[in-house]
Amino acid sequence: MKKILIALTAIVLLIVAGLVYVYVNLDNIIKATIEEAGTRVTLADVTVDNVKIETTQNTASIGGLVVGNPDGFTTDYAFSLGNISVRLDGSTLTSDTIRVIEVIVDAPSVTYELGQGSSNIATIQRNVESFVQRVSGPTGAGGADGDSGDTAADDGSGTKVVIDNLYVRNGQVSVSAAMLQGKKLSSSLPEIHLKDIGKAEGGATPAKVAEEVITALNAAVFKSVSSLNVDGLLQGVGDLSKGVTGLIGGAAVGTGGAVKNGAGALEGAVKGLFGATPTK
Repeated sequence: MKKILIALTAIVLLIVAGLVYVYVNLDNIIKATIEEAGTRVTLADVTVDNVKIETTQNTASIGGLVVGNPDGFTTDYAFSLGNISVRLDGSTLTSDTIRVIEVIVDAPSVTYELGQGSSNIATIQRNVESFVQRVSGPTGAGGADGDSGDTAADDGSGTKVVIDNLYVRNGQVSVSAAMLQGKKLSSSLPEIHLKDIGKAEGGATPAKVAEEVITALNAAVFKSVSSLNVDGLLQGVGDLSKGVTGLIGGAAVGTGGAVKNGAGALEGAVKGLFGATPTK
């Protein structure tokens, strides 16, 4: 009996130690999860400076989230998403569908790089769409190849999300291309407001949410780029406006398309969203 009590005590201590570890390292765990999942979905390096979770208020903030460029593009990044604030419905964190009340992306910076017969933004969108198709398969129930690494995270069997409101505000777009000889064209990004993401289907996978958000960003970026006075802005660079305008048009083809009183619930929700235990 004494040995059994000692063993039970040891198990309890291990559980407590594990919970303490998760609580202390929760921000780093979520940071690593965002970077891993984002890189896998976009095929571009995703990095995050910091994550701050307020477990008692069901809020989170993400700073310095940067989506790099796919292979073949040379600018520093495609998206630098400024400050992101998230407000959750904590009562849903242990359910199959998590409700996000509001997401605000403030002061993002977008670099629209022309090249490869397309743009970096359109390429990222295609990568996300390809990922969603791969993990969903023709029937929406998992890819035909049975890729457990992806389907476990993002097919219909995992935790889903409904986002009531998502705002992208105070954004800036810069256009870069080799033919501009180092110069950049800049414009403001129209405000984006998406409502009820995933609501109609009873919840969307994280990859589907990413697809919808990037599609909206791509459309806003192209609208902003199209409004630039290319002829005027390229004075002194040479007679390149025709080439730039044509390339922008070509690049646009195909685009259009807390945490419940503790760290445990949020950690479980994160695992459910991305299908694996994130590493520190």
